[in-house]
Amino acid sequence: MTFYRTCIYLCVVLIIFTLSINFVNALGVFSSYDASPTEESLTTENALEQISGLSGGMEYIWGLAIGLGAGATMFLVYLSKQISPLGIYLFSSIFWTSWLKMNTVININGVIPAELIMLFTVGAMFIFIAAIIGMLTGSG
Repeated sequence: MTFYRTCIYLCVVLIIFTLSINFVNALGVFSSYDASPTEESLTTENALEQISGLSGGMEYIWGLAIGLGAGATMFLVYLSKQISPLGIYLFSSIFWTSWLKMNTVININGVIPAELIMLFTVGAMFIFIAAIIGMLTGSG
């Protein structure tokens, strides 16, 4: 088993882990630590905010990045006549959207230090890059 194949497996495990955290959060089994939720937080209808876990306008930037990435991917698929960029785009968008949402779930009230979250995020970036290299070179 190559290093790049191992990184792809690790990324898949991270996706499953982050999606399960998001699923448990969506079930509403555990109550949140918000002492007094605002009326706005109770009636939010922004789908991008619900999917990504971002707020304050950042969800629109994330949506724009996902949209531009989709357009660039379709253009690259058309130029190269290969489907692999589409797989990389889908893998990337699911991985990072799930990662962002997981970070908002596990960081309720700032219990986990931001430095620790950044440490895990940088580690995930390196594993993710190695997985993409494995996909592109065929060693994954």
